[in-house]
Amino acid sequence: MSKTASVLTTTLLAALAGASAQAQDRAAAELRPDTATFAYQSAVVPAPPGWKGPTFKLAHDYPSKDPGACPKSECTWLDLHVDFTLPLNGPAPTWGAPWSDYIARVLDYVKKGQDEALRNEIGWKTTVGSENRWFHVPWMAYDPTRGREYVHGMTNERTATLSDFGEDVELDRGVSKLLLADGSESNQFFETWAFGIYNRWGAYAIGRSIDRGGVPQTGNYGGVAVPAGLPFPEGTVVAKLLFTTATPKDVSYLKDSPAWQTDRHVQKGDMFLCERKVADVHLIQLDVAVVDSRSPTRWVFGTFAWNGNKPGKSAWDKLEPVGLQWGSDPWTFPAVAQSGSIPAHESVLNKAIGTPQHFGCNDRLAGPVDNKLSSCLSCHGGGYAPPVGLAATPTTTPPIFGYAGQCAVNSVDNAQYFSNTQFPMAYTGGQYSNLLSMDTSLQMQVAFEQYGQYKQYGQPVACKASK
Repeated sequence: MSKTASVLTTTLLAALAGASAQAQDRAAAELRPDTATFAYQSAVVPAPPGWKGPTFKLAHDYPSKDPGACPKSECTWLDLHVDFTLPLNGPAPTWGAPWSDYIARVLDYVKKGQDEALRNEIGWKTTVGSENRWFHVPWMAYDPTRGREYVHGMTNERTATLSDFGEDVELDRGVSKLLLADGSESNQFFETWAFGIYNRWGAYAIGRSIDRGGVPQTGNYGGVAVPAGLPFPEGTVVAKLLFTTATPKDVSYLKDSPAWQTDRHVQKGDMFLCERKVADVHLIQLDVAVVDSRSPTRWVFGTFAWNGNKPGKSAWDKLEPVGLQWGSDPWTFPAVAQSGSIPAHESVLNKAIGTPQHFGCNDRLAGPVDNKLSSCLSCHGGGYAPPVGLAATPTTTPPIFGYAGQCAVNSVDNAQYFSNTQFPMAYTGGQYSNLLSMDTSLQMQVAFEQYGQYKQYGQPVACKASK
């Protein structure tokens, strides 16, 4: 865009500032048709003619008014007494009340108004009663490889042969295999497909960070350049359903797991092709994350695993808590040497869970299809993106999806990865000082990076079959 056109666009947008949201939507689409279209499209490719199954629609009518403090009657976990600052010279936390109560209260919030059986034909309700309760992050249908598919809006996540930026990642760099019922790892390859949503507190932050034309916006927070709507306010709830291409025949505890359709990659031997075809995937994990100002990182992450052998009347009853995490335990190996390491104090694990779990690095929290060499907060804590309009590369952003020696040796890489940061701090070590903190949101990281890819190159990175 020329300087004159840019000034004109800015002037027109300023003149429309007092117009209705609908008028702003129309104006933004006219001024930046490609940007808005790519940002807010629902899927990489639309449902084909004659498709009769569920069809995903992006929920992006983000609240324009600050929702204020979340009432304790709604965010009930904030009213529960928990201690996120246990003395490091004391015992590590053990599962039980109040931790089990905390994650149960978050689950009650997440499942409110959703289908008890989590049936494919119903999927996820973003509107509950008359309330727009759940929202999606834009720009996640731009990447043709892992971007949102048209049935339920799932994105492709970890498999046994993960490729980052078109380059193969070796198996010793954190690529997880599915843990089988007997505790062994499967030698087969299974894709993971995930569906993520934010509540209205999170959506208010998203809407301020990415404008109606699909362009990421920045502001200043404590003298640091940040996405304009961040940090996420207390009351934010994030939920993510993770599905696997494994079946109950592969993994016995997936018995009765809800099967959703997804437009997934066709598998040929040990190769996942760029070609997609609708097939069933099974629910195996539910992740939740909430902003809680009492946490040293401001965040508390939780994970549930499907247990088909657990009694219960609904699908929700068969989601069993794996644990909670509120920090990355920088005092625990491999962030420090074995000689000075203490047991993890910022994760609490349900080791009596009824299904095999690998957990995370040295008793940090990770779910059944997560990277066992990592942990929830250690991975999400590396959620940073380049300045607006710049594409990411493997060397310009933290190696959150794996690196040589991860969880194996005390090293600078591990010390940085398993450190605690709080928005708007830079990634530990200082080598990524020019990046924007996404306040642990990897979906927001994708959005900012995909806009950068679009702005810099005009097209997404081409799909490449992985193996």
